Amino acid sequence: MSKQKRIFLVGHSGAGKGILAERVAERLDWTHVNLDYALEPAIGQSMVETLGEEGKKRFLKTLTDMLQFQTTMENRVIVTDDAIVFRQEARKILTNELTDFIDVSLKTQCERLSTSRPYLPVENYSDYLKSLRSTRDEFYKQVASFSLSSDDGDIDKHVEMIINAFQEA
Repeated sequence: MSKQKRIFLVGHSGAGKGILAERVAERLDWTHVNLDYALEPAIGQSMVETLGEEGKKRFLKTLTDMLQFQTTMENRVIVTDDAIVFRQEARKILTNELTDFIDVSLKTQCERLSTSRPYLPVENYSDYLKSLRSTRDEFYKQVASFSLSSDDGDIDKHVEMIINAFQEA
């Protein structure tokens, strides 16, 4: 049985982190915590465009502080914000925890987000998401203890995979 007391989920908006975290927490009889604000993919603007450079720094520091706090808790499945990996301090925290990268192809991500996002007009949303992916994918892979692709939408199978990875950790 795993010595881990928490499971962190990282990945892009539309990957299914939220539903997976809820279902894994339910199966383990743990608490589900959602720290995913998905600011950039939700509105289709960079953090700097929305918050300014100082606001971006404060937002990312706040995400890291929330992440650090979660490491003091037990029996939690935590969904992280897709931008959490930008700070080295956050990546160090995630690397020392059981962190699952929930991957999703750009095509599937676009399909899943097509009815709900972005909240502001974006000339080419697929290209925008592609640009976000180019700055995040390597970081997600770097912090991940385990990865899975959620493209097939088989939530039950993915829940089992995450629980198995947890039990083997």
